[in-house]
Amino acid sequence: MKNTITLFIFFCLSFVQKSHCCINEYRAKLNGKIEFTEAYDATPRGKLDAFSKNYLYKKLRIADSLYRDSNSMENYNDFGVALLYVGQYENAKAVFIDIESKSPGLYATASNLGTTYELLGKNDSAYFWIKRGIEIDPTSHAGSEWIHLKILEAKVKANGDESYLWKSNILGLDFGDGEEPIYKNNIDINVLDVQLHFQLNERMSFIKPKDPIIAQLLFDLGNARAITKDAKSGMQIFEKAKEYGYSSSIFFKRENHFKNLQLRAEFKTYYVGIAKKHPMFTLIILPLLFLILLIGTFILLAEKGKSTKQEQPIDEASGN
Repeated sequence: MKNTITLFIFFCLSFVQKSHCCINEYRAKLNGKIEFTEAYDATPRGKLDAFSKNYLYKKLRIADSLYRDSNSMENYNDFGVALLYVGQYENAKAVFIDIESKSPGLYATASNLGTTYELLGKNDSAYFWIKRGIEIDPTSHAGSEWIHLKILEAKVKANGDESYLWKSNILGLDFGDGEEPIYKNNIDINVLDVQLHFQLNERMSFIKPKDPIIAQLLFDLGNARAITKDAKSGMQIFEKAKEYGYSSSIFFKRENHFKNLQLRAEFKTYYVGIAKKHPMFTLIILPLLFLILLIGTFILLAEKGKSTKQEQPIDEASGN
């Protein structure tokens, strides 16, 4: 009977899931509460995900044309950035070095040179220019360039040994080791969420799976997002972390915990949706489901009582 009830519930869930698609949904918080919120997926995916190579080369030609027409450093910088996006790193480096010689001390030049040197595998030079950029404007990039420095420090220490990066806690963040993340660092977690998202969106434009640095940053962001938003948001980012190669016992334990928390919320989302879309059907199926559950419970209790009665010892003295 238990199996029958379970199958019936899953049939209802399947019907509801296929019958309704909503803009808003219920999501589970880590404290177990369920909230009705906008359905969204704010997983970082990189700035270039939606653009084809042809589009990027078209943008490169436009940037080149604008610079030649205006001769402005801003357009020259944009031309260098376009070169980065199409993978012409040496040419981009030449542009940014030329800008630095003509208009020294610009934040954009320092930041772009740092990124270019990192893409060329010259991490010491990248560190120098990213640090220079922070000195010029510490608030740029949502104040997240400290993350870039930490990444470069780890890459310099690794010295080409990728296994070192897979094992390292690159940012030194601590979310505990239980199934529920507990944030133990000083930086405001909402600020950290924004900064991690910004840095990941930048890096994922150039680096595709698998990658130890992006994998770990996604794990960190998934933990932060679960705390600041909800379990499903954490799950969505964890999926991307797996795509980039992240794997650990804590990771899978936490992912399962998020899924279990979200299960009730998913049922509520789909049921409320079907109730709004098919009110008459709901008036029939809800009482029927309740009746089946009631009958099932009665049968289980009756069987349990019968089993208990059969197992009672015989009282020889009474002759029973």
